[in-house]
Amino acid sequence: MRLLVVALALVLTLMYFTFGLRFGYVTLTPTYMLNASGTNRYTFQIYDEKQKVGVEGSCQVSRGQAVFRLTDSKGAQVAGQVCPKGAWGLKMLATGDAGRYVLEIDLKKFTGTIDIREARE
Repeated sequence: MRLLVVALALVLTLMYFTFGLRFGYVTLTPTYMLNASGTNRYTFQIYDEKQKVGVEGSCQVSRGQAVFRLTDSKGAQVAGQVCPKGAWGLKMLATGDAGRYVLEIDLKKFTGTIDIREARE
């Protein structure tokens, strides 16, 4: 049993220093992150032209930075926001052609909480 606890502690330490620890799922629940690095991608489908899609919510940053980018179906960035240290509100909506819109969240040694949800109008 002790060996199992030591192995688990070793795995968590390795994860913390490589890509960070994440607890939650970004677009469904508040997500708590410790030293998180890397890029997450979330896809939203628009079926009607001129429909608005995006995300709204908040990010609270203790350390590091999170960069949010929303790209349209052609790959052009249509909205973006940076969350440096502090508490920030997020609201990014895009209107355009029907197709697949992608939200990219680029994390750089991010420690904090991201609480966003899909927004449509």
